[in-house]
Amino acid sequence: MRVANVAGIDLIVSYWFIAMILFFSLAGMMVKVLLVFSAVLWHELAHAGAAIALGFSVREVELLPFGGVARIEGLGAASSKSEMIIAAAGPAASVVLAAIVYSSMFYFNLWTEIWDFFYKANIMLAIFNMIPGLPLDGGRIFRAWLALYIDYGKATAIAAGISKCVSISLVCIVIFQYVQGSTVNISFLVAAIFLYTTAKSELKVAGFRTLRIMAQKKTLLRSRGMMPTTHLTVMEGVLLKDIVRLFRPDQYYVMLVVNDDCRVCGTLTETEVWEGLPKNGLHASIGELIDS
Repeated sequence: MRVANVAGIDLIVSYWFIAMILFFSLAGMMVKVLLVFSAVLWHELAHAGAAIALGFSVREVELLPFGGVARIEGLGAASSKSEMIIAAAGPAASVVLAAIVYSSMFYFNLWTEIWDFFYKANIMLAIFNMIPGLPLDGGRIFRAWLALYIDYGKATAIAAGISKCVSISLVCIVIFQYVQGSTVNISFLVAAIFLYTTAKSELKVAGFRTLRIMAQKKTLLRSRGMMPTTHLTVMEGVLLKDIVRLFRPDQYYVMLVVNDDCRVCGTLTETEVWEGLPKNGLHASIGELIDS
């Protein structure tokens, strides 16, 4: 449900979130729920603010029962540096808010249960989101860092693998607590399911990111008339699948193709490589594009 528009960004509250607020209100925990609501909103608006500062457009921010999501246009084609900055903005904002609350309690003697709860809620929000697994902020930072050294698909698989390991660990903790005390930790169980299912979703969409990146590069090159370029010298027997893994979002690539005697066979642009993929396939050699 759309509830407000903040600086051109639609604020959406899911019906599940509303149901949760009503449930906890009946249990006499209305104030705590609203504080968690404000903590999550602050966290997500920090993501949106960082994205806007970097030149991205933010459509909306949706608050969910166990967190939120800022929908940022063009994020899939962002550079690793931009992705790290946007992802880190949320946990950083949560830590800042926690520091403000703690300082206020200390200097103004506001040591009450409700303010202590708000302080701890922000700390836990920051800590949980810094777990290096997708789709959490820590996972996005970790993946973006890995993508500086390996291809985006492998980086996504590693971060998603961490998410699955965390999910399994949470389930094990739930089982252990149930065996020991016959209680079920609903929060851990829901978090485990959330991390596992969303990690699988991240793996599915990772393959489409390269296509978005290529489309974004063409648009930028045409609009600006120039773009930072990286030159590669490639042996003609190298496979296309090994070439495209080197492509980064913030660079355009021009390849000098040489034979076994290191003599020049020809040159290829990144665009020509992408256009040759449907016809030749990922397992074709770079030399085949020269010959075709």
